[in-house]
This record gives sequence, C-alpha cells and structure tokens, in this order.
Amino acid sequence: MLVLKALTLENFGPFKGRQRVEFAQDDGVMIIYGENMRGKTSLLNAVRFAFFGRVIGRGSKATSIHEIGNWEEAAVGKYGFQVELEFSSGGHDYKLTRTCRARVTTPTSDADYQVDHFLECDGDVLGPEQTSTELARILPEQISRFFLFDGELLQEYEDLLSSESDMGRRISEAIERILGVPVLTSSRATALRMKERSEKREATAAQSDQKTREYGNQLADLHAQRDVLKADAAKLKTDLDGLRTKKATLEEALKRKERYASLMEKKDGLERLVSEQTERLDTKRQELAAGMASAWCTLLAPQMRDAARRLETHREALEATVTRWKVLQELKASATHSCPTCLQKITAEARAALEEAASGDDEAGVQEAREELERVRRRLSALSRFLDDDRGDTLKIRWEAIDELEVDIADKKGQITEINKQLETVDEASLRKDKTEYEQTVRAIDTTERTLTDCEEKLADNKTGAERIQKRLDRLGGNDLQGERARRSLYAKVHELFDEAVSAYRDQLRRRVEADATKHFRALTTEPDYRSLLINDSYGLTIVHKDGSLIPVRSAGAEHVVALCLVGALQNNAPLQGPIIIDSPFGRLDRGHTTNIVRALPTMAKQVMLLVYEDELPAGLARTELKGQLKSEWILVRRSARHTELAERKS
Repeated sequence: MLVLKALTLENFGPFKGRQRVEFAQDDGVMIIYGENMRGKTSLLNAVRFAFFGRVIGRGSKATSIHEIGNWEEAAVGKYGFQVELEFSSGGHDYKLTRTCRARVTTPTSDADYQVDHFLECDGDVLGPEQTSTELARILPEQISRFFLFDGELLQEYEDLLSSESDMGRRISEAIERILGVPVLTSSRATALRMKERSEKREATAAQSDQKTREYGNQLADLHAQRDVLKADAAKLKTDLDGLRTKKATLEEALKRKERYASLMEKKDGLERLVSEQTERLDTKRQELAAGMASAWCTLLAPQMRDAARRLETHREALEATVTRWKVLQELKASATHSCPTCLQKITAEARAALEEAASGDDEAGVQEAREELERVRRRLSALSRFLDDDRGDTLKIRWEAIDELEVDIADKKGQITEINKQLETVDEASLRKDKTEYEQTVRAIDTTERTLTDCEEKLADNKTGAERIQKRLDRLGGNDLQGERARRSLYAKVHELFDEAVSAYRDQLRRRVEADATKHFRALTTEPDYRSLLINDSYGLTIVHKDGSLIPVRSAGAEHVVALCLVGALQNNAPLQGPIIIDSPFGRLDRGHTTNIVRALPTMAKQVMLLVYEDELPAGLARTELKGQLKSEWILVRRSARHTELAERKS
C-alpha cells in the first residue's frame, strides 16, 4: 500500500522558497484550507509532477513547465523549481526528487529547461531503469486519476454510461488496470502466443514429410500472412488508441469552451448570412440603378397622362374629319348611296347631315388634318412608351427591399460586434484549431476503424482457413507431428481457460464494485427514494429508484456523488491501494451531501487529503463529522499575489 509521508516544494507555483507539508500517517483525513488562487491545485500538481514529471491543467491538458516556477523568483532572475516526495510502499521507504533547472539565463519556453529525477529506496539511490520500474509499480500513471483528482475529473465518469464515448473507454480501461484485470489478459495473450508458435512449429514439421508437405506449406503461408495482418492490426489499434485519446482531450477542451464554441458557430453563421445578404443587396442596387434610368417618367406621369388625354381628344377629332371627307368623296363617286365602309344604305337625311358637318372642309384642309393626325399618333405612341416606364410601385418595392436588407445586415453586424466583445479574452485561433482538429480526428478515427475492421475480417478468414487445413493435417497423422500437436492442444486449452477466467473475473469484479459503490451511495445520498446503483459493462453506474426504475438523467451534483462512490468501491477492490487527494470536491454539492461525504471519507481510503476553501467545507462541520478521524489541518497563508506559505493549523 502506498502511504504519503511528506511533500517539500521549492519555488513550485505560488510556494516561494523551500516549504514542507507533512502528511498524517494514521488512517484518517487531512484537510488543507486555502482560498481560490492560493495554491490548492498546485499542491495536487506537485504530487503529480513528482510521480510523473508533468502537470495538468483544466481538461487534463498538460501545463507548460515554464509557467510553473514561482513568479516572484522569476521576476528577479531565479528560474526553475524542485519537488521532493517522501512515501512508503511494500515495507520500503522512498524519497523521490524531481528537479526542473533552467538551461539558459532567461528561459522563455519548455525547451529552455532540463528536468531530472532520482529515487532513493531505504536510503539507497536507485539507477534510472530501476527507478522507472519501481515508480510504474508503485503508482502507474494510467490509474492515477483514482488517487489524484478534482471535481472536473470526476465529472468525466459520466462517459462510462455511454459505450460510444472515447473518454469512457479510456476510464474503463484504467478501472480494469487498477482492478488487476491486465494480469489475466496478459496471461491469456501469452497462452495464445504459445499456441501460435506451436502451430508454426507443427507446420514446419509437416513440410519435412512428403505426405504432409502440401498442407504444411499452406499452413506456413497462412501463418506468415497472419503475422503480417496481426502486425497491421496492432499498429491500427495503437493508432486508434492515440486518435481516441486525442479526440477525448479535444472533446474536453471544446466542452470547457462550449459556450465560446457556440458563440463562434453563431458568429460564423452570421458572417455567412451577412456575406449572402451583401451580395443580394448589390444585386438589388444594380436593379434599382437600371430602373432609375427612367425614374423621371414616374415624376412626370400626371402631366403626361393629361397631355395624352388631350392628344387623344385631338386625335379623335382629326380622325373624324378625315373619315367624313373620305366617306363623302367615295359617296360622290358611287351610285349606290351606300357607306363604303359598312356597305349600309345612307339615307338622304344622313347624307345631308354629313355634308353639313363637312361643309367647311376642303382637300387642302383634310390633307393638313391627315398630317396632323400622324404627328398626334407619334406623340401618343411616345407618351405611351414613357407611361409604360412609369414603375413607381416597382421602384418603391426595390427601395423597401434594399432598406430591409441594409437594416438586417446592420443588425447582424451588431450581433457580430457583441459576440466579438464576448470573445475578446478567448484565443479564437486556438479554439478554431481545436474544432478543426476534432473534426479531422473524427474522420481519421472512422477511416482507421474501417481499415481495422477489414484487417480483422481478413484475420478471421485466415484463422478459418488455417483451422480447415489443420483438420486435414490432423487426419493424416504422422509420428513427427504428435509432440507439436499435443503442445498445440495444451496451449489451446490453457488459452481457453484464461479466456473464460477473464470473463468470470470481470463479472465478479463488476458485482463487487456495484455492491461496494451501492454501500457508499446509500451513505452519501440525501434522497431516501434512491435504492442502489446498477453497473454496466464499462463500469458506469446508474441510480436505481426504490420502485426498480432507473434514473437516466442526473444533475452535476448527483454525478459527482456517484463518481465518488465508484472511486471508493475501486479502492476497496483494487490490489493497489493508496491515498486519495481531492481538490475542491464539494463545489457542486449542497450541504447535506457535503456532510454525508465528509462523514464517509474515512471508509473510502486509509489516507485521504482534502484541498478545500472554508466556505466549501467549514472547519466546524469537518471537525464535528470526522471527530477523531480528522488527523491534521493545514492552511495556505497569503503573503502576496504570487507567494503562499504552508502552515499547520493548531487546534
């Protein structure tokens, strides 16, 4: 079991100079109080840096080591930092020292630093290779999330409920690692390798016998193909793991910046609409410009209509004069006394009236009327064309459409300006880069998954073909093959045994984790109608109501409680046990849940350290609920914005 003894910091984060905090060795809870930005997260990261050589920020993203050193010391030219962690494990005492020293006088990036570490075991300094082996054994980084975590990390456990979640897949793998499943899966893989080697040796032996040579050659070819396919599949799986890890990291980064990503998406949409509407506005303006060429017609339309009416009256009079003259002339030349146009008989009275109306007409006057009629008709035709160009309503519609577009564009530009103000403190380029990388990664995962599926199908076909040939070879017998055949059969049975053992062990683990998580949950929840937790294949936990129905949707606080129950259950069932260090665990919880969790913490691990601020966990509440289980209290004392000191609080 891993037990932390002391942590010594030198210019790490806000901890200026050399400072030391000693952990309580008795089973129980230790609390370190500090307001926001005083260094609680830095303490958690100091332990993480000591073990793994890296520091993580929000969303599990690595933090630049150039930013970790104490700012006040850096301001006077002193760069670098050091962390010493003293702990015990397996009956031995260890001291792990990790230093970060500047390579240049004024470092500006991580490349300007040299990070070194060494490990002492019972006073003896271990070599580099032995140090790596010991640290990997004592606390593998893959499972450190169950020992060193904050509320944000707990929130990721919700992904265990989704089989499609890459983050859930990573957490599930880490859970199986802490529970010891890889010991069995590794043994199963070893048995499979031994079986495959035996098959190859059997194929080689078959090649030396004329009776079995053909089958031996076919098997040898299939085994060679299998090796290539397995190598391809292994590489694809490694690539896929890397892509899924990258996707999960980007997902977390985008989730944290979800609001900003939404604003950027809205901004992009608005800019797209502004661009489209600007093009439409240009088109409308061109149409209006074309229409404005005859816009004067609209202004003079009333006068032109009056003129057209006068000309129309004049035209009718002229046409009457010309028509009368034409009819009379044709009547004089005709003996029928019929109208030359309609061929109806004209009475004497009608003719007399016609002659009286035309009494003042002569040929010269009528000719002048004809010429005037042509001039009037031309003027009427011209006025008609101009009146046709009177599109006042059309121009009005175009003006209104342009006004609407201009107002809409101005409104959208105003929205874009407001969004830009909200994005002033955001690295927009980085956010866009993350979004683009995420989309590219999703596409790469899809391509890799399809390629891996194709490779696995070929492996399955290869296995089927090899088994078919193996059966034929078995029927042929042969003394030279008996030994390898027996070994192959033995390894196959061993592999099958381990395969069944892995499934059985996983089922047992899930049942035990579910039972222990339920026990913790009953102690933590303040809702009396919640009966238990139900575990799935990925170790995701769902709340069960007392009537047996599931609670599919739960709040952030409920998710927090369930995640803590899982951590406690894993501690109870894992071969590797150690301290739990939690940074700000009560931020999402009400006072009832906070009280229950504080009371239950000693049952979750033997050594628990809380990094909290007073309003999150009042000292009086902690002392009342923990009583003798509260082993020590420390406070983070502010000396300046960049300088915090560790001090033990005396009761």
